[in-house]
Amino acid sequence: MRPYTIKYPYERIRNLLSENYKYDPKAGIAYPGYKGRHVLYLNKCTGCSLCDLTCQNIAEAITMVYAYDISLQIDEKNYDAALKGEQKIAELINEIIKGLQDVTSIFRIKRSVSHPMGIFYPEINRYVNEDGTILIRLNKEPLWENRSDLLSLKYLSSSFKRLSSIGWKVIKTIDKSPDMEGYSISNDTYSIKLIIEKRDFKLEQNKKSYFPQVDYGRCVFCGFCVDACPFLALEMSQDIELSSISRQGLVYNPIALSAKGLSTPPPSTNPIDAIYGWLKNKI
Repeated sequence: MRPYTIKYPYERIRNLLSENYKYDPKAGIAYPGYKGRHVLYLNKCTGCSLCDLTCQNIAEAITMVYAYDISLQIDEKNYDAALKGEQKIAELINEIIKGLQDVTSIFRIKRSVSHPMGIFYPEINRYVNEDGTILIRLNKEPLWENRSDLLSLKYLSSSFKRLSSIGWKVIKTIDKSPDMEGYSISNDTYSIKLIIEKRDFKLEQNKKSYFPQVDYGRCVFCGFCVDACPFLALEMSQDIELSSISRQGLVYNPIALSAKGLSTPPPSTNPIDAIYGWLKNKI
């Protein structure tokens, strides 16, 4: 036989199985399909953690996580000072933003932060509380972690150290991990509160808003997590292009898993082969 060779990623295999791999626990039947990237149905997931427990003795690729928002609570006087560009208060806010800009993920949260260049834009995501204080949410996409203290350790610990070195006092005032965490940041003139709290997706079947996150640097694509789900909330799709130039880019949070048709093909390095593959696929 003539050898059948394709130049991936410039050429693609045609007529591959397009169905997702899924398992019906009531019928006890696994439906044949492609075992690629997972697809998570948020409206079916109950946060039971059975997929995580199943994966623990195989690849330890699944972690159950909550969605968090990071906000600054500031009184009207200090808010007006920030609007006028007072150096000290702007220094504080921009230092917090700088810590968040270190976030990288499949959705590139670095670009989704409301203040992408470290410049203070106070009118974005601004809310007024009942007591008159102003709440400024610093992230658009939720930040995913298992506990709130891990989130502050990962993204804000370096910012807190730098603030302490220039005269700010950082004191933890709220510790309700994993639900909420709060800090008071102050100096002789200004005081501000930083709050990390869970985002409620208001799903009737998952009141804790607790979902699986998959690390494809560890996943072996065995499908046991799909078999373990009793609510048909997890499938495996035909998306197999999961390349990333960073380790964190292989970690797909629940929002990324719930997106259909999301793939990250490897970059083309040979323009001649790329043109050849494009022409061949068009024929």
